[in-house]
Amino acid sequence: MIVAGADPGADGAVAFLDAETCRVLHIIDMPMSAGELRVRELATDLLAALDGRRCGHLWIEKQVPFAGAGRSMGASSAFALGQRYMALCAIAACHGWPYEVVSPVKWKRHFGITADKSLALDCAGRLLPEDAGLWTARRGYCTRARGIGRAEAALIGLYGIRSFNAITTGAAA
Repeated sequence: MIVAGADPGADGAVAFLDAETCRVLHIIDMPMSAGELRVRELATDLLAALDGRRCGHLWIEKQVPFAGAGRSMGASSAFALGQRYMALCAIAACHGWPYEVVSPVKWKRHFGITADKSLALDCAGRLLPEDAGLWTARRGYCTRARGIGRAEAALIGLYGIRSFNAITTGAAA
């Protein structure tokens, strides 16, 4: 079964994983242009990555507008974040993919990491070493911010596999 994890951030991504092997099959970056999500391109890219197969389940990171340390998210940033989140929900619904929303705190706690973005890179590299090149920053291929979004999407998918397997086997997630 193919499952997916999605980080809807501006530098986010959707990672498709094989649920049996826990290998990353494809990572699709959020296609952005002038701060706007290109929804049609995202939908086309997701379907192309599946290559005629079906996504068995999608886990989408719940988006909470950032506020803290004396900073807050502006209205246009919050709108863009909501747009990416809802686009993923709509694409999943239109294609009949079951999806679930998971809070960042929940999936990060599962892996024993905090909000520190570098911890997600380290954790993904440790748990998915054969796929670490997909989120390794390299000039012309992947920025550090994009790499973090890819690593988080892969971890969200891995969290989903583990929680799904826990449900089907009766173990606690």
